[in-house]
Amino acid sequence: MSTAGGPGGDGRSAGSGPGADRAAGAEGPGVDGRSAAGGPGIDGAAAADGPVVFDPADFGAIPRSVELRRWMRKVRRGKADRTIWQQFEDVYLVVFALAMLGATGGNVVRHLNNKSAACSSASCGWLLDTVPWILVPLLVSWMLRVLLSVGPVSASRATGFWLLSTPVDRGALLRPAYRLVIIVAAVMGALAAVIGFALFGAGWSTVGEAALLTVLLLVGTACATVWAQQVPVRGRWALRIADLLLVVAAIPAVILATQAGKSSPPESVETLTMVVVGQASGGPSDYQVRLLVTAAAVVVLGGLLVLYTARTLARLPKQSLVAGGDLLAGMAGAAITMDVSLLADVVAGRHWRIVGRLKSRRGRGERVQAIIHREFRRVLRWPRRLIVGAGLLVVPYAVAGTGYDVLVPIAAGFAGFAATRPLMDGLRSVCRSTGLVRALGMDLKDLRVAMAVVPGGFVLLWTLAASPALGDAPTTFAVAAGILSGVVRQASARPPSYAGPLVASPMGAIPPGLFSQPIRGFDLLLLCLLPVLFGLPPLWSYVIPGFVLAIMFSVRPKTA
Repeated sequence: MSTAGGPGGDGRSAGSGPGADRAAGAEGPGVDGRSAAGGPGIDGAAAADGPVVFDPADFGAIPRSVELRRWMRKVRRGKADRTIWQQFEDVYLVVFALAMLGATGGNVVRHLNNKSAACSSASCGWLLDTVPWILVPLLVSWMLRVLLSVGPVSASRATGFWLLSTPVDRGALLRPAYRLVIIVAAVMGALAAVIGFALFGAGWSTVGEAALLTVLLLVGTACATVWAQQVPVRGRWALRIADLLLVVAAIPAVILATQAGKSSPPESVETLTMVVVGQASGGPSDYQVRLLVTAAAVVVLGGLLVLYTARTLARLPKQSLVAGGDLLAGMAGAAITMDVSLLADVVAGRHWRIVGRLKSRRGRGERVQAIIHREFRRVLRWPRRLIVGAGLLVVPYAVAGTGYDVLVPIAAGFAGFAATRPLMDGLRSVCRSTGLVRALGMDLKDLRVAMAVVPGGFVLLWTLAASPALGDAPTTFAVAAGILSGVVRQASARPPSYAGPLVASPMGAIPPGLFSQPIRGFDLLLLCLLPVLFGLPPLWSYVIPGFVLAIMFSVRPKTA
């Protein structure tokens, strides 16, 4: 073989040519830290054995996240095609709309607070003493589920590819998204506490203390979800805690529904409520001092929690961050199309992508029997939805305990709708896929009936469990028929139509077919509840909902 730099040396000889440069340590690939003797045949094996070491001499110093965000902001603003005045108009409209909504809602809450505070009966005091034990667990459970479903800290796919894969400090890059999560949790806690306590006649000092404590609780919940996001096992345990909190909220709701007619609440519950919401006796000065002390404690404890959790942001896995960003992008698309079913599909799709795979089981029967069996097995593969649906039984019992009997069927209908709709994923997939209908070998109308059997059984059990709060059999039947017909209509609805002329609106031109998307399903629910709401004879509570059910399952659903 030749020792010169020719083909005989394969480009790696000790003579002249590329091989000599590498052997002599000249300027070549060997200088950049991969090898001093250079060929791909030797260097590749050596580099594969050890980790890649970042040398600032080759690429320069690692930029700080602040400098990187400042540079990105400068580039984006340089490419912006909207003037400052146009952006100010949009901001002005948003601020004006929020101010009008806040003023209107504030006046309504204040009027209801004054009206509820004038009630001096024992049932009103019993109601106010029980509300915290229902509201707080529900808020924490809801916050855990929502934040864990989106991350809570998330990043777009572009951010995950271009930034999170670099040596730049990941924690500093994620702090803006983390701050947004904390702010949203604090605002939601304050609004929920103010509305929840003010509606039932609590004093404004008590409302302020409850709002501060609820803000601290939900901020701590947000910090806990960020901590749980770092390890999948922690996230699963956090979801189990959310399920347990639903059970905790259901206990006082049932007690409220069964004990609301008594003269006074149990002494132990009343004492605990005084401690939680600050209803101990005292003058105005005592209220003010206690409010200031509570605010200071909330600021200190909440600040410590937020700062401690912010130091652990660098431990968040990239996969979880990008998955949350994809979920938010899909939810934004569903919100633009006003399609509630698409929003539920986005959340369910992310869950099954995280699960990855499950053990398959052999089906039973054929045709309709086989489909019913597979739907039953599919529902059992995600049992947490059944737990959430059972936890929503707290809603009709809590409303029944408030004494507003006319609102119990409406509350039960919407709660049952929210509990049953996640079980309709199979029907939703079939109605949106013509090829899947052909593969199953049945008409779409028959498939809709078969796939509604398992959710229908759940609706039957749910309404029977809620029947003590509903009162009588006709109302229970109307609620059950409304829930089943509503969820079937929403799951089997065709995609939104973009045909026809656009309609002008303050948000821009909107296709008229989008306006019917948010109310699909809820229209049939309200139609079945009409005889109950208008106080018609019990016979109509059977006739009208039964007629709606018959029409729903006899008409073939439309496809795209």
